[in-house]
Amino acid sequence: MKKQNSGKWKTTIPGLISFALLTAILIFPMESYQSALAGLNIFLQSVFPALLPFFIVSEIMTGLGVVDFLSVLLNPIMRPLFRCPGSSSFIWIMSMMSGYPTGARLTAMFCKEKRITACEAQRILSFCSTSGPLFMIGAVAIGMMGTKEGGLVLLISHYLSAFLLGLCFRSYRCREDSFQKHKRLRVKHHFNDPGEGRGLRFALSALDDARRKDGRPVGQLMGDAVRNSVNTLLVVGGFIILFSVAIDLLMRLQIIDRMASLAAIPMKLFSIEPSLLRAITGGLFEVTTGSKLVSKTAVTMQAKIAGVSFLIGWSGLSIHAQSASLLSGTGVNISIYTFGKLLHGILAAVISLPLTRLLYPEALEAATYTFPPTSSIRWKDVFLRSTHLSIIALLTLTLLAVLSYAWLRIRKRSL
Repeated sequence: MKKQNSGKWKTTIPGLISFALLTAILIFPMESYQSALAGLNIFLQSVFPALLPFFIVSEIMTGLGVVDFLSVLLNPIMRPLFRCPGSSSFIWIMSMMSGYPTGARLTAMFCKEKRITACEAQRILSFCSTSGPLFMIGAVAIGMMGTKEGGLVLLISHYLSAFLLGLCFRSYRCREDSFQKHKRLRVKHHFNDPGEGRGLRFALSALDDARRKDGRPVGQLMGDAVRNSVNTLLVVGGFIILFSVAIDLLMRLQIIDRMASLAAIPMKLFSIEPSLLRAITGGLFEVTTGSKLVSKTAVTMQAKIAGVSFLIGWSGLSIHAQSASLLSGTGVNISIYTFGKLLHGILAAVISLPLTRLLYPEALEAATYTFPPTSSIRWKDVFLRSTHLSIIALLTLTLLAVLSYAWLRIRKRSL
């Protein structure tokens, strides 16, 4: 009986929210149109050119078997650290370099291809769902807050908190772990197991097996990579436009103000400014909008950095909806993923406080609001920077693989 009631609520609540959103759009048609255009502009000018190179490169590398090659060589690093297979290193680096929602997309793709289990996917998402340096340093720190030093603090606190969260989630267990205690889910070859199949010879064999299993010509592989990447990005763009409209309507209806007033009651214990709390409340829905609101508040730069660190770690309900869409059918628990993102945001905000004192002491001065210099970044510039970062990601993975192979050789000789 309880399951039936919970099922009804799961159907009724989304229906009521959709009806309320439609009603609000009908009441504010022009405002909704303008906010939709703003969301579309963000998607076309920033998100699309920033993510497209990474999506295409990741598809091509997977089809060519490079991921399997790296998986074998990097398994001795990722397995002890995070209890995840070597292929998670590919997701980790690509997510760090490109940003949301690359980590969720690659995790879903690997899970559906049976490269990783749903339980491993849950662990991987704890440290592989991160923002990118282009967004944190370029868009937020320099573009919104007008500070390069603050961007460095954001970057370190964000990635360090993700690493620590991954270490915490290594102890996450589910039914799969007991079921596959003696039998790990593998690809066609069995080189993901940490106890067997180590070294360059096995890695090359894994690459060859994966390439023959895929079987597509290089031309078809590239065409499929472009097509699949564009289709995924269209879904991402739809969510960005939808949440842009929803946030604008929530602010016009003063719902965010009321939510901030309710949240201000317990937050008085932490001496958080009401204006900052209102901005963070708006950022719970969409990280870019929240970062803009935080940058405009008249608080110290340290408070701004901490607030933005929380929002980037949390990533916003818009990113959560995109990730849920990409992860559907994988067996990943979205509630646990959301809880992990909340912990990520809190950890990042806490870590940013001592980091700001150490790296950016000027941020502790009195509350001010400086208007950052306006800069127009062209589509071509964003695309080229993203392509440059994707090349750096590949070089980083290659370097990690070489170091891992060298470490295995040294360890083998010592034994």
